[in-house]
Amino acid sequence: MKLSYNDIERIAETELISFTGGLVRSAWAIKPIPIEEFAVNHLGLRIVYTRLSNNGESLGITTYADTDIELNRYCKKEKIHVLKDTILLDECLRVSQEWQHSERGRKRFTIAHECAHQIVYRMESSGRQSELELKYSARTFSLREMKILDSWSEWQANALAAALLMPKKYISLLLRGRRITYYGKRLNHPDKFIFDDMCYKFGVSQTALTLRLKQLGYINFLTALDYYDPTDILCEADYKADWGSGVIGYA
Repeated sequence: MKLSYNDIERIAETELISFTGGLVRSAWAIKPIPIEEFAVNHLGLRIVYTRLSNNGESLGITTYADTDIELNRYCKKEKIHVLKDTILLDECLRVSQEWQHSERGRKRFTIAHECAHQIVYRMESSGRQSELELKYSARTFSLREMKILDSWSEWQANALAAALLMPKKYISLLLRGRRITYYGKRLNHPDKFIFDDMCYKFGVSQTALTLRLKQLGYINFLTALDYYDPTDILCEADYKADWGSGVIGYA
């Protein structure tokens, strides 16, 4: 099944409404979706932590059918039996510090990614589901796949995961028509405050939020030389006047 961005937004909104009973209507009420509860209670999945690889590259696996999975871990190849409707998460995600925002975001996005695979799979026809069970009894999510989208299904899973964690309507509520501006890799103080608040409210990493805002058209990209911060104590006009007189003063 190939989905457009519009399809993905619609699916995410439908799933969230079904899970929560309705979307919130004010920015102050926005909280991170409890993605583990979403996986277990809404989708009926089980979450199991185990070692998935030697180097920690593989973060998650989800299964469509009972299957044997071969893992390269503990410096040897090992086959384990996994029941259908399971999300296997690498044990590094269980021991990651919740106070480390990037680690928390990585764990939440991995779970959302695996949930997305399950949602799309369940929308397929019974014949297509049987085909997927034979071809892909399990789908693996790795650090490499977070950076390189090497298949349509992985692109869809990433896009749907982002839509679940960062709903389009919630982003609109938080930004209220504003666009975030990057000056090179830098944000000015007002934009940085809004951006960090959004990361906190969605429980996602800065990278995930940047990609989501870029996809929705809420980001401007300028050069570092264009940097402007309205909260700067010394505005440009005062700076030029003071520099020209040989005296730089601060109010």
